[in-house]
Amino acid sequence: MLYELDDHRIDLPGRAPAPRDSDRLLLWQDGELILTDDSIVHQRADVTLAMEAEEFIGYLDGHPYFTARVSGEPELPRQPLRELAMHSETAFTLAARGKGLLDWRRQHRFCGQCGRPTTSIPGEPAMHCEPCRLRFYPRVSPCVIVLITRGPEVLLAQGMRHRSSGWYSTLAGFIETGESAEQAVHREIREEVGVELTNLRYQGSQTWPFPHQLMLGFWADYAGGDIRLEEEEIHDAQWFHIDRLPKVSPAFSIAGWMIQQYREYWHARNG
Repeated sequence: MLYELDDHRIDLPGRAPAPRDSDRLLLWQDGELILTDDSIVHQRADVTLAMEAEEFIGYLDGHPYFTARVSGEPELPRQPLRELAMHSETAFTLAARGKGLLDWRRQHRFCGQCGRPTTSIPGEPAMHCEPCRLRFYPRVSPCVIVLITRGPEVLLAQGMRHRSSGWYSTLAGFIETGESAEQAVHREIREEVGVELTNLRYQGSQTWPFPHQLMLGFWADYAGGDIRLEEEEIHDAQWFHIDRLPKVSPAFSIAGWMIQQYREYWHARNG
């Protein structure tokens, strides 16, 4: 399944270890990962770039990883974060966390309630406003993403921003304040395509740092209703046979993974 959990161990203690030359770093320039010898991993001892806003990511297989932006440097060889996901789920996980921590620290230098500067809390990734007695943690926005099936067919949609690329995918949306994930599934599907669901099953999750989503994947059976588009968000939605799909999300995304899993399930069950 996602994140190669049987292959690697990731530990996320709040307190960073003391810097050492053997530390591994993920470095960013203009929102992309800086490459060295076709890798995104730098050794601290070899880094001569001017780093700013360094953050501790955590441990991968016992090795400490840090992340930082670089400034005042000419344009360097880089790799977009989305492209990294196609090569390694584990590397994508670490880089996604690194990006999230850097973005959060930059966006929470001041208290959102009183406007005064915040301070770091030793031992955990948190910012503190002393006058308000408030703490601010890295933001995670939970979303639901749903594969809807009807026998050999799956319901896929094309969002407005994907019209030019031709991509179709499973339907997704943010969980609203006060909602459960299950309630969000039913609401989002009614709003976006107007159909009803039954037999909802949780499938898995994936971090999606664009900018800070946690995608909660569900599989649901079609229960009724005709497709009715929410025209401000959805350009097209159709039922597609599992063997005659349009251009769909790649398998490294949870949407593509759920589609692939259902294709395998359907053929194993029906020959």
